[in-house]
Amino acid sequence: FRRCSVPFGSVGLFNVALAVLVTAIAAYTDFRSGRIPNWLTYGAMAAGVLLRTIQSQPHGVGALTALGGMFACALVPYLIFRKDGMAGGDVKLFIALGAILGAFHGIEAQFYAYVAGSLLSMGRLAWHGRLRGVLVNAFFLGINPVLPRSWRREIRPEMLTRFRLGGSIFAGTCVAALSLYPIV
Repeated sequence: FRRCSVPFGSVGLFNVALAVLVTAIAAYTDFRSGRIPNWLTYGAMAAGVLLRTIQSQPHGVGALTALGGMFACALVPYLIFRKDGMAGGDVKLFIALGAILGAFHGIEAQFYAYVAGSLLSMGRLAWHGRLRGVLVNAFFLGINPVLPRSWRREIRPEMLTRFRLGGSIFAGTCVAALSLYPIV
């Protein structure tokens, strides 16, 4: 019986399958209740650290890559969360992806999730006839800090739109999984 070892920086098929499964469950619970449960995110974080520790030689390197992945995948979502632009469950789910997939592939899944979220949210807003107004608000949110006070536009919280990101995180993880293990 030979020990299977995952090289530094690579991701095994089991890790990718786990990431897809975790994000599928998160997407379902987010769709149904608007929440991603802590048992799922914290359990996935612990499983990711444990898996990467077991799969690597020496064992400490796997734990460090998992913790590094968690930190790298937490940076941008946490800053967005602090500005009230993302829910805490989404942040924890991204951190769990960093633990399971590592920094590089976790950020890749995160990027694809943001792209999917952008496309889905714009489609939804266009369907409801609110896309133009939200894009104008987003433009002024970006340039208000550099405009003179007399030119600034007030953006009231009720003018902003909330979007559940669980399904987009699942879609982004599936795209990242297909880039790692293509079907064809």
